[in-house]
Amino acid sequence: MGKNAKEILKNVTWDLVLKKGFKATKVQDICEQAGLSKMTFYYYYDNKHEIIEEVLKEFFNDTIKSSEAIINQNIPFHDRIMKLVHWKAEFVKTMSPEFVQELYTSGGQYMELMKELMQKAQKLTYKFYQYGKDSGEINKSVDIPILMFWMNIISDMIIEGKFNHLFDDPNEMNKQIRDLMLYGMLGNSK
Repeated sequence: MGKNAKEILKNVTWDLVLKKGFKATKVQDICEQAGLSKMTFYYYYDNKHEIIEEVLKEFFNDTIKSSEAIINQNIPFHDRIMKLVHWKAEFVKTMSPEFVQELYTSGGQYMELMKELMQKAQKLTYKFYQYGKDSGEINKSVDIPILMFWMNIISDMIIEGKFNHLFDDPNEMNKQIRDLMLYGMLGNSK
């Protein structure tokens, strides 16, 4: 059973955390869903926080690999941006509001891990946008740090639900924000 039991525990934990959030996910629930005993759980992990931290690390590493795969495709820059936006929007649909809220407001529990992983993602994004600017795909007058700063503010506002009153459909919200960020108020000048 060995690695298989550990993988089952991780997969079940990830599914539960995505659906219910960190706080609502209990060791008892993990074991029941996995069809494994608590003894098996505690053979691999000291507590639920240890397994959650492990699955979060794997999640972010997989996310970065998926982003890199899209970024490194040999297709036009605009198409890579659109693929990244679409991929992220589709992935976000799998997350419960509880998970997203707790992910960004977990305080000390997962905050250091989050900061470390987010820095990796920020470096990748910065490098990609800088490439776009250097190659003329992004307006030369756009300051990449300012762009990233505004994108982070918008992400925080989405997480805090500050756009909810403007949209009945979250997909329409994503489209509107994407179009504004990608094309600006005056549209594509090409």
